[in-house]
Formats: sequence, structure tokens, C-alpha cells
Amino acid sequence: IDFSSAAPAAAAGEKGETRLRATMLFLVVCCLEISDVLFAVDSVSAIVAQVNDLFLAYTSAVFAMLGLRAMFFVIDVLAQMFSLLKYGVSAVLVFIGLKLVVSRMYHIPPSVVCMVLVTSVGGSMLASVVQDRWAKAAEARALSKASYTGRSPAPTPTIKDRAPKADP
Repeated sequence: IDFSSAAPAAAAGEKGETRLRATMLFLVVCCLEISDVLFAVDSVSAIVAQVNDLFLAYTSAVFAMLGLRAMFFVIDVLAQMFSLLKYGVSAVLVFIGLKLVVSRMYHIPPSVVCMVLVTSVGGSMLASVVQDRWAKAAEARALSKASYTGRSPAPTPTIKDRAPKADP
């Protein structure tokens, strides 16, 4: 809410009305809150179907709703740091989808699920670090080779350089 315009309009015989105006940020925050509540309500029914203790189901839904927004900012920073993280997250989502499909026929132990999740995300982070180091090493080799020939090399593009830029 833009409180800068909340000054009383007491000029020209008007009564002391106060007008509040909302900015676009207010609309975005409202949409985020509504989606948080919708996802929390949706996840409660899924949790109640799998967990016998209702207290545990409802508290996990509440904590999930509280942590969603904070986790988005953390994941956004991680996605900027690790260029291949999106592939690890997509592998996790595919695995969870397959697990849900086969859950009626075969029980996958929680230790296997945890191992797949950690391996997918950790492996994509490690691959991002290795890829960035290889790109820097290739650029350094090109620079050292160019110093012998006397001409400047074209910089080696990294994955972040090849990503499409968002239009402002």
C-alpha cells in the first residue's frame, strides 16, 4: 500500500478523508498469499491420505506454507550460482512422478528416495562447478595462446552467457 498518498484531504471544505492506494507489489503479494493458501489446502488432503496422525499432517502443511516463499528466494540464488541445477530439480520431479505411478505396485524405500534426491541435486551442483572451471580453464588457455600469437582471442562462452536474456 502506498502510504505516501494517505494524507488527509482537508482542502476546499472537504471532510478529512483518507485514501489508500495499492501498488503493483501489493497485487503480487496478494497473489502469492492466495497461491500459498491454495497449495497448502491441496497438500493437506494428500498428507491426510498418507499419514494417520492428523496433527502431524496439519502442522506440516502450515510449516510448508510458511516456508514456501523463503525457499523460493534461496532456490533462485542457487539457480543463478549453479547453471545446471534446473536439470537436477527436473530429475527429482521426474523421479517423484515415477514413484507416485509405481507406488501401488512397488514400495520404494525412503532411503532410496533420499539417496536419489540428494544425488540428483548434488550431482547437478557438482557438474555446474566442474563445467564453470573447465570453461575458465579453456578461456585461460586461449588467452595464453593468444599472447604467443599477438592477437586477442574470442572469449569462450559459458552456459550463463548462452542463456536467453529477458527483455526489459
